[in-house]
Formats: sequence, C-alpha cells, structure tokens
Amino acid sequence: MTEQAQVDEKKFVRQTAIKTTIQEIGHSTFVNTDPELPHHIKTLHHGSVYRVNLIGIIIQKEKIGSITNMLIEDQTGQMVLRSFEELSYLQNINVGDFVLVIGKVRMYNNEKYISPEIMTVTNALWLKVRMLELREMVELNVIKEEMIIPIIEEKIKPSIEEEISDETKEQEKLLPVEKITKLIKDLDQGEGVLIEDIIEQSILDNTEKLIEKMMESGDIFQNQPGRVKVL
Repeated sequence: MTEQAQVDEKKFVRQTAIKTTIQEIGHSTFVNTDPELPHHIKTLHHGSVYRVNLIGIIIQKEKIGSITNMLIEDQTGQMVLRSFEELSYLQNINVGDFVLVIGKVRMYNNEKYISPEIMTVTNALWLKVRMLELREMVELNVIKEEMIIPIIEEKIKPSIEEEISDETKEQEKLLPVEKITKLIKDLDQGEGVLIEDIIEQSILDNTEKLIEKMMESGDIFQNQPGRVKVL
C-alpha cells in the first residue's frame, strides 16, 4: 500500500473507539497539524486515538441555545462533553446518570472536550468494571500505572460481584439474535444505530453476518444508509 493510500484509508475508515480514561486524555497531545488526517490525540500507550470509549457519571449539565454542555467524571478526572446539535437523546440524560460515551476529542481555547457520537445510560457497576479492567492492564504492563491514578483501590464487594455475575448469566441465556436485538435497542437514541457501532460493541464474533441475516428475515431494518433499527 502506498503512503497516499494509507492516508486515504485513515481519512475514510471508521476508527475503533479506544477504552481510555479522562486522565489519559488530559495527558495526551491534540493533533490537528496534518490536513490529510482527521483531528486526533496522541497518547503514551495507545498512540494515535481518533475515537474514545469512556464510562463515567454526569455531574453537571447546561444548555445554551442549541449547545449542550455536560461535565463527566470517571474517578480519574473530569472533562466536558459538548454537542452543538439538539440531539433528542441528550434530553434524557441527567445529572447523576452513569453513561457510556463514544466520541471524538476536540480542542477549543486550548481546552480539550469530547464531542459525543453515542451516549447511553448504563449501570454504575460498569464504571467499577472498567476501572478494574484498566487495573489489570497495568498489572500486565499494557499501560502505565500513572495513567489511571487515582483509580478505584477497593475490590468489588461480593454483592456487586454477584450482581454483575447475575447480569452476565442473563446475557448468556439469550440467543445470538436476541443479544444483537438488545444491543441495538440499548444503543438506539431514536435515529437508528450505525452497523459499525453494533459490530464494535458486540461480544459476538459473527455479528456482521448475524445483522445481515436479521435484515433478510425482517427482524431489523435499515432506516438510513449504514443504520439499522429494531422492528
């Protein structure tokens, strides 16, 4: 592949959302000097990151005209989520909600903020799971300790472990098609869900083929190019 072809590929391929923390984003370098590549951040252990995947709690929310600002905290730091569009799903997210956010890091007046592409309310337990997951990555020397401090030091209590285990068992009882259907419903904010996002969030290996079969059988339909909804 030629160098120009590699540049073109980066421009048009939807990049994977990297699981990270607000502290890591804060320590990153914002890159917008190359007109041939999308804006992104340069991190110590992930390299170039074009999309981020965060879990945190909304601690502030304000609306100014069509702009919605929310402050999210993930126990490693705080950062602004900013949308310049009046997206319907933002109206249903309130202070105190734990959310999963997939979006892009942007810069304004030398301050980084996150422009959300997907936001969905989630269980508070998954923030603990995410932090413990990152802790395991530290122990495996995949990422550096200083990138996730402060972090949850306490172990998950037995009751919390049992609750997570019960939720996992319920998921295991579902058929693959039912798992995809539930995922689409969870991610759908009213405008359908991008197929790439379903594949990215799914734990199944054959998600793309399942989506094709579900569209053929009429379980889901393509309401916009590249987006699907549950009937």
